Amino acid sequence: MSTQSNENFAGKVAFVTGAASGIGRATALAFAREGASVVVADVSEQGNQETARMIEELGGRAFAVKCDVTQTEDVKAALDKTIEAFGRLDFAFNNAGIEPRNAAPTAEYEEEEWNRIIDINLRGVFLCMKHEIPLILKQGRGAIVNTS
Repeated sequence: MSTQSNENFAGKVAFVTGAASGIGRATALAFAREGASVVVADVSEQGNQETARMIEELGGRAFAVKCDVTQTEDVKAALDKTIEAFGRLDFAFNNAGIEPRNAAPTAEYEEEEWNRIIDINLRGVFLCMKHEIPLILKQGRGAIVNTS
């Protein structure tokens, strides 16, 4: 992996959920390589810290925050910390998501498992956008990408 930054996003701030591993981590690192300061948000504190460390090793700026996207208070607090740390929000990648613990036909899913999936994959995106959009509108520009 190259540590050289293209600086396309220099001075910009990205907020990435699900950043402790996988696509979220890869995206957080990509933002950092392009010069953005990155807030890595996930329920995994250990994974968050590892992603932040990797960004700093690239020469980037990172802030790790524990965030359960199903909890309004967590999402709001994470975005408040983003503004406190960096003063702005330019990009949001709402990537936190899960798959069923055990693949099964729909009729065999337990309601509790289904509710957990919907809470994280759908409600989590809604809560993030609910709190991200006002920050981006206040600046007059920005971008939000959602995956699930």
